[in-house]
Amino acid sequence: MELIPAHPRPMHMTLPRTARGLATAAIAASLAALAGCGTYVANGATAANGSTATGSTATGCASVNDATKVTTIRAMHLVEPIRAASLEKTDTNPTTVRALFRDFCQVLSHKDTSNAMLHCPMEVGLSYGGTFYDGSRALASYVFAASGCERVTIISASAGAKPDSTVVAGSAAAAAPSLHDDMAKTLGLSVTQVFVPYGAHVNQGSGPSK
Repeated sequence: MELIPAHPRPMHMTLPRTARGLATAAIAASLAALAGCGTYVANGATAANGSTATGSTATGCASVNDATKVTTIRAMHLVEPIRAASLEKTDTNPTTVRALFRDFCQVLSHKDTSNAMLHCPMEVGLSYGGTFYDGSRALASYVFAASGCERVTIISASAGAKPDSTVVAGSAAAAAPSLHDDMAKTLGLSVTQVFVPYGAHVNQGSGPSK
């Protein structure tokens, strides 16, 4: 399977300029972390600034209960034969928005520290990225890499904030058991549609088990 060049496919986003910049930074950080993700050492999932401290306000997680809206754009970073239908969604239900934001923050606050080597089958470059808002005020942007070794990246809207990122495995996965369901709810899709999207062609029996 041929990879496209190491930069995200251009996407047309209807977000304010500040939010577009945040989302671009988060997506870039996530894509850099995903490069060569055939295998992954679990305890390599530290914050972008090299710190293993978790739950810090730098990720914007202190504002979980302020979130009232989340935007989401689906992206695929491989060329044919894998193709996913375009998707751009905005959820304005504070209950589902905050549940997803809280899931992401739980993952970041419980990073797995084991030395286990994780194998990442079905790394097809599927990711979801967007921004959490309190009304029209951007709180934080995120990227959820949803294939292979799943990964969450969040960057606060605060000036000078750095992205925080970790793989969703071990203690991180256990801390957010409803992550897949909550992601699906914000998109108005089933869990299967989120992780094996419309038009994505995969070998029978090789898709992610969700």
